Formats: sequence, structure tokens, C-alpha cells
Amino acid sequence: MSADAFLTAFEDTGGDKPPVILIHGVGLSQAMWNAQKVALQDRYRVVTLDMLGHGDSPAPAADAGLDDYADQVAGLMAHLGIGKAILVGFSMGALVARAFALRYPDRLSGLILMNGVFDRSDAVRATILGRVDEVRLAGPAANSDAAIERWFSPEFRAAQPGYIADLRAHMAGNDHHGYLTSYGLFASQDNFGAQRLGEIAVPTLVATGEFDIGSTPAMTHALAARIPGAKAEMIADARHMMPVEMPEETNALLLGYLDTIAHAPIAAGEAS
Repeated sequence: MSADAFLTAFEDTGGDKPPVILIHGVGLSQAMWNAQKVALQDRYRVVTLDMLGHGDSPAPAADAGLDDYADQVAGLMAHLGIGKAILVGFSMGALVARAFALRYPDRLSGLILMNGVFDRSDAVRATILGRVDEVRLAGPAANSDAAIERWFSPEFRAAQPGYIADLRAHMAGNDHHGYLTSYGLFASQDNFGAQRLGEIAVPTLVATGEFDIGSTPAMTHALAARIPGAKAEMIADARHMMPVEMPEETNALLLGYLDTIAHAPIAAGEAS
């Protein structure tokens, strides 16, 4: 389905339960949340979307910033008649959720930032920007194999060759312009809104995997320390794509925190 004004591809479980919006990472699509939708839909209205430049959503403008991706989420909420929602962002989706929290604070009931990036070193940022240059020259498939090696454990890759092959094909099929714009933001905007993070005034969980080398536990603790009252959590033995590789552990973490937000007066009375 699509939101008329924004042509955003989305899925919505519907109902009058507290709304939770899941935002995927760069190069991926809303399909990454399949296991989470199954786990959450009995208690929550679960909305997933394809970010600009991904899946069946339109490409972003050439000069798009994170605020444009946040505007996409806000537009979808308006289309669906959702006044407030809990946002769950993964990787680049966590950057989009941060941008949304700062741009639309009155539309937010809670925030979960998963496997996000924050305050990279100059050397690490230069490495990521180098990957963007590879994509600029060779297209979305330029460094997908290396990404898959970082994202998943060797055991998962060996046990799930069909999934890995499908993911590789999906990444190669991304719109070149849309992927490049999105990846460029992911590479350069890790400190987006850093000086304003203290303004976030909703319950916030910041989480990552123990062995996520790109979205490290140190980043998670540093980001949580900037947001008043935020909680930092790690999933043991997890790498970057923990919603896919370790869905049971990820779902338990999400449900445990979502339930604390949903029972707070701001979410129970004003979420939809």
C-alpha cells in the first residue's frame, strides 16, 4: 500500500492498539521486520515502511537530508490518522528516528534506537565515506558482500544461504541514486542533532549487539548518556542484524520496553 501524498510503501496491521512504527536500515526494506511484526502485532498496531530510495518508495531528492526522511514518516502517520507513535529505528533508521524526535516531538510517545551510530572517530567515518565512493562508482552491489560479512555471524551465513542470496540480490537491486543518497547520510550524519539530544523527552531505549562492530556498545552507551533517562541495552553474542539473526532475543527486548512505554499515561491516552 502507499500513502497518497508521499507514495510511501508501507504495511499496517491496523486496529486501535498503541501504534509502533518500525524503520529499517540503509540498503534494506521493511521486510527485515517480519519476525518483529509477528511478535508485536497482538499487542500493538505495527506499521512498517520502505524509506525513501528503498523498496517500493520513491527516491529522495538529490539534496535530501535526514529531516526529509523524518518528514516521510510524519506524512505516513498523517495518512494513517496516527497522532502519536512509538518509533523503532534500526541502523540508519535509528538516525531517522532521532531526526523525527527532534523535528516532531509532539508526535512521539517513545523511542527505540537499535544498532545505531553515534560519534564515530574521524578514521572510521572516512572508511564509511570510502564505501560511499565505491557505491557511487559501481552501484549498490559494490560492497554488499563485505556488509553481509559484518552484519551476520559466519554460522548464520552458513545455515541460511537462501536468505543471504536473496538479501544480496535485493541490495544489488536498490535504486542507485536513492541508495547513494541514503548511504551518504548514514556515513556522514552520525552526530546529527548531537547538541539537541537533551531535548528528547520521551522514554528511550538505545540498544545494540555485543559484537556489532559498526554500531558498537560504546556508541550505544554514549548516545544513551545524551538523552535524559535513556536506557542502554546489549544483546549478548549479537551482530548488527540482530532482528533477523536473533529474533527471539530482539523481540523480548522490544516487548519488554514497549510494554513499559505503552502503559505510561502519554502512550495509553494519546498514542493514536
